Amino acid sequence: MENTLIAKQNRLKSRLIILSIVSNTVLVLLKLIAGFITGLASIIAEALHSANDLVASLVAYVGVNKSLKPPDEEHQYGHGKIETITGWIENILILLIGVGIIYEGTRKYFHRSPQQFVEIGIILMIFSGIVNYFISQYLIKKGRELGSVGIEVDGEHLRADVITSVGTAVILIILKITKLWWLDPAGAILIGLWVIGIFFKLSQKLTHQILDKGLSKNELSVIESILKTFPDVKGFHKLRTRQSGSTIFIDMHIFVNKSLTVQRAHDLTKEIENSIQQQFVNSSALIHIEPYRKLNI
Repeated sequence: MENTLIAKQNRLKSRLIILSIVSNTVLVLLKLIAGFITGLASIIAEALHSANDLVASLVAYVGVNKSLKPPDEEHQYGHGKIETITGWIENILILLIGVGIIYEGTRKYFHRSPQQFVEIGIILMIFSGIVNYFISQYLIKKGRELGSVGIEVDGEHLRADVITSVGTAVILIILKITKLWWLDPAGAILIGLWVIGIFFKLSQKLTHQILDKGLSKNELSVIESILKTFPDVKGFHKLRTRQSGSTIFIDMHIFVNKSLTVQRAHDLTKEIENSIQQQFVNSSALIHIEPYRKLNI
């Protein structure tokens, strides 16, 4: 049952990334065509932004699938860190594309080019924002539920695309009304700055995974609540957690009456592990038994 649930989650992860790849491919093509037709720097910047999202989704697909490989002799704790590594590759791509967008906006400002068919750009940006809003919300939600930083980062890419697409549409509407041509390159520069901001936000999250940051206080309280449901557990200490990709590692020491048989102590640890896995499906728990003494608590 447990392996079936994990396998189901793994298949869902692959499908989520494929959804991101397909949507990004369609939007990149539409934005590139619109960018060349209209000559608008802000739309070309958005096309580059979406192209970056597409590459990031491809990297995430590789990372998520590789991280799902079972442990082997050389990687006895699994391959979860691959997802963190590919997450960093995605994040560096975000930085590079942000710098590239700012460059393109600056170049357009000093080398003005004709702007035409602005209406096409407005319609496309609104359409792109609506599509990516629903897909990004879904990816972020599922990424958090599955504990997959790769899928969550991919969703964050698309959420950034929502904001920049809508922002670009607003700028183009103002440009259409006021005829202030410089709003177009200025909008591209703002998009670039926003993308770089996303880089710094995701850098913090990815760094926490590299440094083996533990679970949140709320998640730790869930584990503590589970332990309290077992009468044989008289106390616990040295509770430690870390996350590798989407796998959560938990280890702890529990106190039990010294009269408990070895068999019962063994069964107790298995029961606790099963209860933990009901709350944290993709988890691995290691429990050490210690004799209960009042002085220890």
